[in-house]
Amino acid sequence: MFEVQLDGVPVISKKNRLKFGRGRTYKDKVVADFEAELSKAAAEVVAQLPDFSAWTCPVKMVVVVQVPDKRRRDLSNFLDTICDALQDIVYCDDVQIVSIDATKKLASSWSLYISVEPAEN
Repeated sequence: MFEVQLDGVPVISKKNRLKFGRGRTYKDKVVADFEAELSKAAAEVVAQLPDFSAWTCPVKMVVVVQVPDKRRRDLSNFLDTICDALQDIVYCDDVQIVSIDATKKLASSWSLYISVEPAEN
């Protein structure tokens, strides 16, 4: 099982995350920075797991996002960015995700908990 907790880092929504300019599509800097931070945290956790390599089997995921205020935020948009950030570290491709249990809670500060494990056949 893979687990990671990220505290105090705003979870960036995928909504409007792609920018267009000069004939190409690119990610906004804040989105790219968030994905890099989550990828780095995931890589640190994976490095501590003996003989771990990115799963190629179907996986299930649990995500808990804690937000610091009542502004409208779409949980599904958070998930897209989180799934992309873990790709090639925890699993080879996010198409392997067959189940997601996601929760958004109100809290005093930003927090993100993610758990990923192989799905039962």
